[in-house]
Amino acid sequence: MILVTGATGTIGRELVQDLQARKVKFKVMVRRAEACAAFEAQGIQPVIGDFSHPGTFPAVLAGATEVFLLTTPSPDQVRQEGAFLAACGKAGVRRIVRLSAQGANPWSASPLTRSHGLCEAQLEASGMAWTILRPTMFMQNLAPMYGESVAETSTFFAPAGDARIPWVDVRDIAALAAVTLTSEGHEGLVYELTGPQLHTYAGVAELLSAQLGRGVKFVDVPDDAACQSMANHGMSAWLAHSITTLFHQFRANAGTAVVLGTVQRITGRPARTLEAYLQENLNIFKGVRAASMARVSTPTTR
Repeated sequence: MILVTGATGTIGRELVQDLQARKVKFKVMVRRAEACAAFEAQGIQPVIGDFSHPGTFPAVLAGATEVFLLTTPSPDQVRQEGAFLAACGKAGVRRIVRLSAQGANPWSASPLTRSHGLCEAQLEASGMAWTILRPTMFMQNLAPMYGESVAETSTFFAPAGDARIPWVDVRDIAALAAVTLTSEGHEGLVYELTGPQLHTYAGVAELLSAQLGRGVKFVDVPDDAACQSMANHGMSAWLAHSITTLFHQFRANAGTAVVLGTVQRITGRPARTLEAYLQENLNIFKGVRAASMARVSTPTTR
């Protein structure tokens, strides 16, 4: 049986749909009773668990042989995953597919990618079979983060400079995760995931301008100003610093950014384009709010 953690998040929801379509046996880890009810209504088995409460792990892991491991970036991420991995070993879990991030490195200057690098290292040392997925920035961050600003002022802001980013769609990440969870031959491998094209933030503005029929402008901002703005909007200091340093890495690697064919090679389908994502979510950039509005994931992961 497959255990899906992070099942209520952006990637987790897509992965659940994919696994349902494949008719494989799986269950989901959730923290709240209302989430249990929602999954049960879909015919999906939920189990209450929380990475900050190791006492919940035995019940969560009972019967699981594969785990999709997705944890929220935080100062406690490495410790929490370490405790969870120990519980996985005791429960007899055979294989773990972990969602990481592009640039993961235990010595990274970014708290985000450093944390992911340390988590990868302890997974590799766990004795269990593992596969690591390292996606770049999510397309699904764009509409929730910048939609309102574009709708109201035709402008959006980020400390991105001339960074060239191969934005990836979370549906492609989920599809690849489903393949690695349900087939053999992926053990001990790290998959770097990108979309099919490189785009600067100014290039995103150009695409939006063409689709909206009006000029949209990207404004580059200094790191300090971006960090302060995120803090002013209620973000923790750790998270704001992590995002800012992540943008610094994207700017520093602008000349070496590449597009990879991992999504098509593993899933058999071409990776979705940024143009298609923006078109699907164009009403958000027009200021039209709807129940089907694209969901945002924590931007610190990509």
